[in-house]
Amino acid sequence: MYSLYAENENVKKENERLQHEHVSMNETLQARAKLIDQLKSDLDKLNDEYKKQNVLVQRLSELLASCPDLQLENERLKLENGQLRYNASLDYSMGIAEENVKLKLENKVLKVQNDALCGKLISDSDKKLA
Repeated sequence: MYSLYAENENVKKENERLQHEHVSMNETLQARAKLIDQLKSDLDKLNDEYKKQNVLVQRLSELLASCPDLQLENERLKLENGQLRYNASLDYSMGIAEENVKLKLENKVLKVQNDALCGKLISDSDKKLA
């Protein structure tokens, strides 16, 4: 009788442990499902951006097709781009993400400076015309 009681207690403890493990696994699965959804969303955004850039590249390529010197430069840049993409895929690390953030900030600063210079040029042009 005692061994049945002890076995019953062991089974209850194992059941509780398994229930906790089940809850933990469900939480992990939910968190990973959210991460997958976020990654899918990010991928969709990147694909949209890629399509936009591809249209721009196609249009620029059409414009470059009429000039042999620009065609050679374009081919050189395509090769360089391929090499950079290959190297980036080999050397990818967290440092790239940090560098990306820095470059985005620098890009914003340069856009502001560019807008300010354009405004100054327009202002100077207006003054000369007046």
